[in-house]
Amino acid sequence: MQNRKKVVLNIVASSKIAAPIKIEDLQEKRIVPKMMIRRRLTRNAKIMLYIADQCEFKGGKIVYGSAFGELQATVGITDAIVNATQISPTLFQNSVYNSAPSYFSLLYGDRDEIITLSSGMQTSRDVLRSSALQALVSGEEILCVATECLDIPHIDEVNSCQSYLEMGAGVVLSLAEDSLDAQEIALIEEDGIIDSMKDLWSVVTMAEKGIKKVFVYL
Repeated sequence: MQNRKKVVLNIVASSKIAAPIKIEDLQEKRIVPKMMIRRRLTRNAKIMLYIADQCEFKGGKIVYGSAFGELQATVGITDAIVNATQISPTLFQNSVYNSAPSYFSLLYGDRDEIITLSSGMQTSRDVLRSSALQALVSGEEILCVATECLDIPHIDEVNSCQSYLEMGAGVVLSLAEDSLDAQEIALIEEDGIIDSMKDLWSVVTMAEKGIKKVFVYL
């Protein structure tokens, strides 16, 4: 860490949510009043929009991450291929990793930069690092968010360590003027949180405990 640049960031806002199977109240009818958009949303998109809403973020630069992406859409496509049926255009549209932040862009007319990352179990760590770099270069507030939606058929046959099949965490970060009271990110072990979410989940937990500034190493 000694030779890497250290960026000090303000935690402007934060939110996290998780459920063993499916998160029940994501307030999508309020957040997305247009039914034509709402009915196309993926689960990742609904969670990401909920996190952004809880952080009162309506537009600006976004760094979004997901280790597994749009699993439900991918399963739907592979099922159609196996069964030799027509592939739904909506499933095809929703199968890419940037579906969730793209819906945010459509909803709010946001034309700012969106970065989407997938780095396996290091995803939320790299999302934080990319957000720190964005804040350092632009001087703007950045929405840093990660989601995972693992509720697909037969997931119980391969999942033996996750208590939550749906989860999301996000923070709005800005470049701090000084390092007073800033703390290094300490991974907080919480049963059932997938490794790809732990760094960002930990930052939100730190914010909930009253920590306002964190170090992120580039």
